[in-house]
This record gives sequence, C-alpha cells and structure tokens, in this order.
Amino acid sequence: MHRRIVGRYSVEVRTLKTAAGRWKAAYIVEPAAHAGPRDFVMITLLDEFGEERLAVDAAMERGIKHADWLAGARRAYSR
Repeated sequence: MHRRIVGRYSVEVRTLKTAAGRWKAAYIVEPAAHAGPRDFVMITLLDEFGEERLAVDAAMERGIKHADWLAGARRAYSR
C-alpha cells in the first residue's frame, strides 16, 4: 500500500498481482483527517502492467488528479 496526502485528501494505492503475473492497481481518494466527511471515491484501474512500480505510479497519478479535481469542485461549490 502506498499513500500520499494531497491538500485535504489522502490518496492510497493498492496493487494486486494477477494469475497471469501482471499487476493491477486501484486508488482510493478520501478526506484526510481534517477534511469533511462526504468525499470518498475509489477508482480501479483496469489496465494491467508488467511491473508493480508502473502500476503504482499510474494509479497515484490518477489519484492525485482526482484529489485535485475534488478540491476544485469543493471550492467552486462553496462560493
């Protein structure tokens, strides 16, 4: 498991090795401890990767973009 704090959100990446020896990854974006209680999103990457590091990097990149999008939506909604 890999985790990074992005503003008000925590991005967590988990990997799974398939029976074929490839890697899949999922990311979870949820509020960090100080954020509001209503934001939770989990996106599973359907892509398969030959190396775990590639799967983690791709999932983390998407998770960070999603956290940034949630932060922007929160700012726009609260105006």
